[in-house]
Amino acid sequence: MTALEKGPHIPDQVLGRYAPLASLLRSISFHEGRLLERGLAVVAAFHPDLEVLGKPLKLPLVEAAVQAISTNRWEVLDGVCFDADAGTKGTYRPDLVIVNRKTRKAFVIDLKRSLAAYGDSTLADLTSRMMATGLVLPDFLYKRHKRLSITSVDIAVIDGASRKSDHTQGIWKLGELDDLLGLPGAAAAMEHLRSTFGERVRALIESQALGALGLQQPSPTASSTAPTRWRKHDGPQVEKAGRAEAGRSSDETPVARIVVGFARSASGSG
Repeated sequence: MTALEKGPHIPDQVLGRYAPLASLLRSISFHEGRLLERGLAVVAAFHPDLEVLGKPLKLPLVEAAVQAISTNRWEVLDGVCFDADAGTKGTYRPDLVIVNRKTRKAFVIDLKRSLAAYGDSTLADLTSRMMATGLVLPDFLYKRHKRLSITSVDIAVIDGASRKSDHTQGIWKLGELDDLLGLPGAAAAMEHLRSTFGERVRALIESQALGALGLQQPSPTASSTAPTRWRKHDGPQVEKAGRAEAGRSSDETPVARIVVGFARSASGSG
């Protein structure tokens, strides 16, 4: 909210006095996306078996993996893993990579504030890139994250607005997080976070709009509602969300068979 309130307002000859309001509206979408990512990282940290892997990972799009995804049915590629150091066709940065240390499953997550503006072809391209990096992730983590060994990779595109869901294509609603992560209360926590953000954003928009109309001066602290404070025992959990996987012994060898696919219910089989 501080970033929204103090964001730069670039003068615009067409928008005139409404330029600050237009700038605010554009900025809200960006900051909502960032807030949801950070919120999910904190929520996931409350699961005793889940580990959020440090800063956003820059995963290689290995050319062979991209070709394999484009020319094969995805179920045929179960058990295939590609060398992370092979020739690449760029990189892909997932919003979050979460590892379940107990099941040795990794989740590659792309979290969108809303999928309303995303067409089928755009989503298909995104999930194809996610699957291609999923075929490389086991080797990538083993080599670059202290011999971290995983046996399966699930990809999930999460709709923050909870309007769209199609698990056969890797699309999940924000309200389905409990099922995805196997963590009761995760969806409610994220929905509460989004709702609270919405209330404060609307108050700020109203203040800016009234100011633009000359009805009152925009308040620099329009969102004066006191922010929800973290409970004292939240600190270690927040810190946990930023830690990388502790790793395993250096003599451990990676598994030969890797299962890559769309994210499935944590409560279901497989």
